[in-house]
Amino acid sequence: GLSLADDKQQLDLHSVIHHSTPNCKSEQLQKNVVGGLAECIFKGSIVVDKEAQQTDSSQLCRTLLLSKKAKVKAMPSLQIRADDVACNHGAAVTELDEGEIFYMRSRGLGPNEAKQLLLLAFPQDTLGDLKKVAPLAYQRIESKLVQLSSTPSPS
Repeated sequence: GLSLADDKQQLDLHSVIHHSTPNCKSEQLQKNVVGGLAECIFKGSIVVDKEAQQTDSSQLCRTLLLSKKAKVKAMPSLQIRADDVACNHGAAVTELDEGEIFYMRSRGLGPNEAKQLLLLAFPQDTLGDLKKVAPLAYQRIESKLVQLSSTPSPS
């Protein structure tokens, strides 16, 4: 999934992946780009019932903060009642990498172009074939990322 928030928006995503039979497999990747005074909340649960032996499940939430006042609350959780499973979860919060921006600038890109390129690249693994199957939706996401790349940080 992908969440894009700016201004004073508050986005709240709750998900439950419930495994109730043996040999289940699931992967959840949630990415957030949060700018301005916005806040993004992710609460994800993987539930594995006792009967769901040999389940393989993962959940990861990655967030890119674009301003000092942007906030994220990431709360992935596991509720495992089976004893033969491979399950993991995690969350990572970061800012744009100044080293990457410097590298791109040393190759001739301006600071805004470098920031825009990094923002456009960040969610690509969550978008899959969206560009082919829903080009208008992909364009809206791309436009929002370009907008976020040029929005000044609140003071």
